[in-house]
Amino acid sequence: MQYGLGVDLGTTQTAAAVRVDGQVEVLRLGGRRAEIPSLVFVKPDGGLLVGDAAERRGLAEPARLAREFKRRIGDPVPILVGGAPFSAHALTAKLLRHVLDTVTQLQDAPPATVTVTHPANWGPYKREQLDQAIRLADAGPVLLRTEPEAAALQHATARRIAPGEAVAVYDLGGGTFDAAVLRRDGDDFVLLGEPEGVEQLGGADFDEAVFGHVIEVLGSKAEGLDPNDPEVVTALARLRRDCVEAKEALSFDTEVMIPVALPGLHTRIRLNRSELEAMIAPSLEDTVAAMHRALRSAQLAPADLSAVLLAGGSSRIPLVAQLLSTAFERPVVADPHPEHSIAMGAAVATAATSGAAARPAPPASDGPVSPVRGPADTLVEPLTQPHGTAHAATAVPPVVPGVGGARPAEEDTTLVTPGPADAGAAQTGSSPAPAGAQGGETTPVAFRRGTATVPGSGEKAPEPGTGAAAPAGGAATATPASGAAGGAATATPASGAAGVGGGALGRRGLSAHPSGPTAAWSPEAAPNPFAAPGTVVQTVPGGRSGRRTKLLITAGAIVVAVLAAGTATAIALNRDKDSSGTGQNPPAVSAQPFPTDAMLIRVDTGGDLPPSRKSGVYQLTPGGDARTKVVDTGSDVLPEWSHDRKRIAITRNLGDTNEIWVMNADGSDQQKVIGNVTGGRTSWSADDKKLAFIRVVDKVPQMFVITLGESKPRQLTRSSAAKDDPAWSPDGKSIAYWVDVDGVRQIYLLSVDDPQEPGQAVTSGDDGPAVDPAWTPDGKTIAYTKQTGPGVSDIWAVDADGTDAHQVTNDPAREMDPTWAPDGTWLAFTRGELNKPRITVVKADGSQEQTLTPADAREGHPCWS
Repeated sequence: MQYGLGVDLGTTQTAAAVRVDGQVEVLRLGGRRAEIPSLVFVKPDGGLLVGDAAERRGLAEPARLAREFKRRIGDPVPILVGGAPFSAHALTAKLLRHVLDTVTQLQDAPPATVTVTHPANWGPYKREQLDQAIRLADAGPVLLRTEPEAAALQHATARRIAPGEAVAVYDLGGGTFDAAVLRRDGDDFVLLGEPEGVEQLGGADFDEAVFGHVIEVLGSKAEGLDPNDPEVVTALARLRRDCVEAKEALSFDTEVMIPVALPGLHTRIRLNRSELEAMIAPSLEDTVAAMHRALRSAQLAPADLSAVLLAGGSSRIPLVAQLLSTAFERPVVADPHPEHSIAMGAAVATAATSGAAARPAPPASDGPVSPVRGPADTLVEPLTQPHGTAHAATAVPPVVPGVGGARPAEEDTTLVTPGPADAGAAQTGSSPAPAGAQGGETTPVAFRRGTATVPGSGEKAPEPGTGAAAPAGGAATATPASGAAGGAATATPASGAAGVGGGALGRRGLSAHPSGPTAAWSPEAAPNPFAAPGTVVQTVPGGRSGRRTKLLITAGAIVVAVLAAGTATAIALNRDKDSSGTGQNPPAVSAQPFPTDAMLIRVDTGGDLPPSRKSGVYQLTPGGDARTKVVDTGSDVLPEWSHDRKRIAITRNLGDTNEIWVMNADGSDQQKVIGNVTGGRTSWSADDKKLAFIRVVDKVPQMFVITLGESKPRQLTRSSAAKDDPAWSPDGKSIAYWVDVDGVRQIYLLSVDDPQEPGQAVTSGDDGPAVDPAWTPDGKTIAYTKQTGPGVSDIWAVDADGTDAHQVTNDPAREMDPTWAPDGTWLAFTRGELNKPRITVVKADGSQEQTLTPADAREGHPCWS
């Protein structure tokens, strides 16, 4: 099977997509998400770990973790990681090689064509550095495309962009920002004027701003932290992750509470959306200004645009769409998967080199045009050719007139052919570092003033060869060492990059992200987004007068742990699909990325534990604020929808006894079904005529089924093993449940007609305790809770036949009670302490996780289907 591969080597995250038989889908590179963090960990023996594995190891040994090295492409100063000097392009090569190995394993063959993207504002020197990274990765012939072009190609697969229409691409990723104007030309796009960019600006900087806010609020309470204490390192890593999640949650919540659990300090810090917007609004102003400059360079007015297209995970921040709509008064169109749109567009671009007829050169345009595509005959050769062919010669591009003077048009479609392995892989760029260059600090100061500030457009990376210090925020600062070209940087990547199994919805690592319709953000009246909410505003240094940075606490070398403890995973708002849009009238926006089918939840009030805790069952529309009461006697838990969603079954805890009740969906016509049951859940049969439940017989829990309207249940199990959590299969033939086998709780399927215990094994005892089975509506997959430590559990999923068990979530908190959306594309589950539960939703591939429960509320036992 031949396929094309698109790779987005992002600053904080790396994503890949494949094009097979004309269909583009995102490839699952990570264990819990489609994308992987752009991280490289250097082991003591010189071996390398990449992505998720690097992130895990980096929590304990942050000095060995390289991060955000894309920002250092073109910087001659080496990056010191684990005591070894690396160039940014050598680290990029390791990341790209890992992606290629993973994709090849998942697809059982190497790709026929590969497209790699890069920022549109990269000049020839940085593109040449990327060229070197591709050579070092032994990637074979690779087509280079700009990130805005890839984003436009992806949008064009989901929304009609008519020939001749002009669009602006606003690409705000984890570490860089691009603004570009393009015109549709046949099946492709041409770049108008000059792209604008802010390389040192992205979601990672916003994460730093939130982290800085927390540190400032803590004040002197954090001064006594010991940077050498492993507990402190771990706690700071967790705090950083919580800050990232808080920032992401504020895209749909108006207020969040950030938990702080440092040694000797346990508290929570409130952060609301207006405070976050005050921190990042000046930087977002800079992005809007960059977009205006891009339009002026293209000699276009805002009215000449058909739409502004959003790309990059950070573009889902609500303030982004508000500012763009106000500034340009044009439709703002969000990609359904903004964090994957670049990779998907890159995969779309492989169609031009997969046997399709070459497109003729673009016709002359009225405005200044830089061809985004190369010459029509510049095609990628198959990767099956022998390696080591000569690098293709690059013709001198023509001069293209533009505002502000003429400059050579930079060819963005570059054919890269592999060369022999470079023994000097550790060298920092194509030329050695200047003799007088000063390296950065090997042990940076912790919580230094400005550490968490958001860099603005005024900050530029040093030109290569100038001897300037490396820019702040790089993967790691380093002191150049003599012999930097030694073998350290040529360390062999972790061999055999383990391929990750497919998600619940796709085989061979494909997550369910096909190209889909886009959604336009409709402008609406909004308050001034730049008004500070009464607090000191975190602003961009050096960009505007009067901006001030947060006062951060100086605490020695802890920043090593803080900066390298992990990367922010941008959780992007996935827009609902609407195929009704045209080139002139983009479809209307959907407010939420997840299904909005009504969910049943348990709402707790009062004390932490019964009898002072009171529980009721309510309906929740995901993304909405309202909780509609169904029934609330103070003892109602574990609601379960019938398959037709007309009735609800609940368990009612009445002190010394428990009962099962059924009622209409609005809580009317309540009827007791049976008493003397355990406090666990019940489950509807496929025809909604029976219920399965657990009752204790001779001090042993046993499974029963009862027909509604009858009084005598049928006993299915009689073994002495502990068991619970019955979940009736959608076809009605079996019931999934957990049973204690050899001291370990595991998921089994018990036949309803012929209940031979324990039944068919679904999970293995070697994998640890597994409980809470939940079927997808199509009966193909079972989600479950897997205990990973004392009081800690994650959500996993497995095929109903017991194959392809894979992790969906990976959080240090307790997670349990999974439930599928009616369409099987998302999961809801409970996270947190038993007395402080919160409901979270996540895509089936583990991406786009979002919390539904407001701050300080307690909600659990979700039932979506």
